[in-house]
Amino acid sequence: MIFVGRDAEIKQMIKAIHQERNIIIEGKFGIGRTSLIKKISHSLADERMFIFVDFSQTPGKMSEKIMKELGLSRRVRKTGGKMKYKPMRYRIATAGLSVKDKPVIVLDNVGGLTPQKIIFLRNLMEEKRFQFIAIVENFMPLNDFMRLQVQLYPAETITLKYLRSEEVFSLIRLYSDKYHLYWPDTYIRKLASWAGRYPLGIIEMIRKQTAERNSK
Repeated sequence: MIFVGRDAEIKQMIKAIHQERNIIIEGKFGIGRTSLIKKISHSLADERMFIFVDFSQTPGKMSEKIMKELGLSRRVRKTGGKMKYKPMRYRIATAGLSVKDKPVIVLDNVGGLTPQKIIFLRNLMEEKRFQFIAIVENFMPLNDFMRLQVQLYPAETITLKYLRSEEVFSLIRLYSDKYHLYWPDTYIRKLASWAGRYPLGIIEMIRKQTAERNSK
């Protein structure tokens, strides 16, 4: 993973995690929200478990993923069969976890809240065994966003904006070093001036430039 900058946001999020506050992170698609959280998960790997789930999936599918990551069995003791959704949800919420600090459940692709997903969140919140980071999509209705804030209270909202110019230069240099492209600083500065400050656009431009150079 190539990642640069966001020092202020990283400090803010780590502080919120240590204070046991949930986090709602918003910003344009491709701005680097998931990459930022993965960076933080690596930094805190010795003290916290991070579980990434796709919130666009059903509560049942999300429960399966969380149980698997926590190492919880889905087998029903009496019958040996697999748990259905509601027993899984209860098992997750009441599990006696062996980890010292609260696992952080990262809810990716949060585009809306259905009644079923509100119940899912409410059940996981009740026992206060987890912290949550929600990655909110731009198209999420305002009413749903406000409901999410209520469900995850206390929560801190962070908005990711475009990279600074020096961070764009650093990102392109890291890419050059990682893939042994040996681009000189003058060429990197030229690319940085073309690229803008949108992370996804920068990566796409770099890949295009790399493909064009390799084809010569």
